[in-house]
Amino acid sequence: MSTSRPPTWPHCAHEADPADPVGCRGIHVPGYTKCLAHLADADRDAYLASLTPGAGIDHRGTTFTESLLDALLDALRDPTTGTPRIGTAVFESATFEGTAVFESATFEGTTGFRAATFERVAEFGSATFQRAVEFAAATFQSTAEFRSATFQNFAMFGSATFQAYAMFGSATFQGYAGFE
Repeated sequence: MSTSRPPTWPHCAHEADPADPVGCRGIHVPGYTKCLAHLADADRDAYLASLTPGAGIDHRGTTFTESLLDALLDALRDPTTGTPRIGTAVFESATFEGTAVFESATFEGTTGFRAATFERVAEFGSATFQRAVEFAAATFQSTAEFRSATFQNFAMFGSATFQAYAMFGSATFQGYAGFE
């Protein structure tokens, strides 16, 4: 039996069983009882179609394939700039299995990647974080790229683990940046 504790949010529990009573830790998509990764295709399509550039999103504990992340960011893509525009974004404890491309994205609200795991390359090149962003306790198992990223407010990387290269060339920190 698993000794892991369930998350503090209403979680998907996909494939929960006696050996793993918690199952999937992904937060419910609003209006559903599954996370984005485990929604039926029609429900996922409906949710993504409801998003507009600048919308806030909460995908705590969700496991993202590269194609699932691409679909989410496409739903948030601003037609005038061609880049994702995201309001408040919560990816606490999320897992990104494929390359996570947030390149040139604008994060307009508070953004959290606390305890997120990036299994492959994480690309945040030229991304703009207008409010506080937290990568505390995040794990980057491959290259983490923040080249030319702009952090306009508070940026916290405390206890983050970089297992390969971390690139911050030409990044701009206009507020507090913590790398404790």
